Amino acid sequence: MVKGNEQVEALSTMLHKDYWNAPNTIEFVAFMIKLVIIIPGLLWNNNWWWLYALALVTSVMLIWSSTKKTLPTLIIFNFVWIFLSIFAIIRYY
Repeated sequence: MVKGNEQVEALSTMLHKDYWNAPNTIEFVAFMIKLVIIIPGLLWNNNWWWLYALALVTSVMLIWSSTKKTLPTLIIFNFVWIFLSIFAIIRYY
């Protein structure tokens, strides 16, 4: 078996309609918002405070999603994101 085939197979599950249940959809949207925060911040030093508000909401939603999928590392990660988002919003004001 070729190395990396498992990753391609796992990613291909996203192409199936039954993959997009509520927890997986929330997870995807939340991670995309976090990427939109991280990439411009790292590459161009741009931060938009209102994206942190969306990250705050999606992090709370991801905690729910993580309990449905039993992913404790995501729960911890999203508690950290909640604090980072609150800090960024407070710092903006």
